[in-house]
Amino acid sequence: MELTKEQLQEKINSGEKFLVDFYADWCGPCKVLGPRVEKLAETLKSQNSEVGVYKFNLESDRDYAMSLGIKSIPTVMSFSGGKNVLTKVGILPDLTLETMVSEL
Repeated sequence: MELTKEQLQEKINSGEKFLVDFYADWCGPCKVLGPRVEKLAETLKSQNSEVGVYKFNLESDRDYAMSLGIKSIPTVMSFSGGKNVLTKVGILPDLTLETMVSEL
């Protein structure tokens, strides 16, 4: 579920449909959002969904995250066809995460 910079860029380039949660271990709101993202990932996997859900630790490469437009965390971005479809910032309710998936 955790991606490196190279893995994330590969997924974007391949045109996959996925959500990525940008977070940091020291971020309080990220700790609240994290379990919701993990629950969504498990649900989608159990449904054999074509949409993947991943995490990217901002601390692993801040410059790369900033190049994607990350200005604050937690931020969840959805990608499809190699493009950012939607970006949401903050502690998101389950319904918002589900809507992000359905819009892919």
